[in-house]
Amino acid sequence: MCPHTPTCPDPHDPAREAARTIISHPEQGWSLLCNGVVLFDDNAELLPDGCVVTQLSSIIPRERAESCGRRRTHRPQRDAAA
Repeated sequence: MCPHTPTCPDPHDPAREAARTIISHPEQGWSLLCNGVVLFDDNAELLPDGCVVTQLSSIIPRERAESCGRRRTHRPQRDAAA
């Protein structure tokens, strides 16, 4: 929950980047906003539900954003002996 008045925009709001920065790591190229959005220096965003927003898809429709966090991609595990 955002403690600010007025509250910061929701992560799915097109104005989500207007939320306050609560953690900044410019040496690593990312910042965490009060609404849970992670902003990267390349202008990509990671939403709290796991959705990725890039320059090419600047706004994700709400129904897609709500469902994309449920899709997981599994990477095959590497053999520990290799």
